[in-house]
Amino acid sequence: MLRARTYQPAPHVEVIEVGGVLDLNSAPQFADIVRDQMATPCRTLVLDLSGLTFLSTHGVVSLLEAGHRALMGEVQLVLVSGNRIVDRLLEMLDVADRFTYADSVSDAVAARRELPRLAAPT
Repeated sequence: MLRARTYQPAPHVEVIEVGGVLDLNSAPQFADIVRDQMATPCRTLVLDLSGLTFLSTHGVVSLLEAGHRALMGEVQLVLVSGNRIVDRLLEMLDVADRFTYADSVSDAVAARRELPRLAAPT
């Protein structure tokens, strides 16, 4: 079972704190939560994965999709892991380098950067 909590520790920063299992059954729920948070005026989205007890390849696909959505929406995506289950699978699948990491949510908030805005079409 996936547990998720969202909160805003700073202006334009959203955090999704997840725990439990991120697998085939819970990946759609996780993807919905990520989409909902990216629909807010956030500039930085922090995914706190430190509470996960299991991560499947379906969960990794959801993380990759979140990374793609963030890139397309000019949102800085930061993973907080420190979780051997998460880190090991991302390394095994050779996708760990596709993400930005922080040791904690507070580190992610402190290190956030302003992303350039695209010029509005004329």
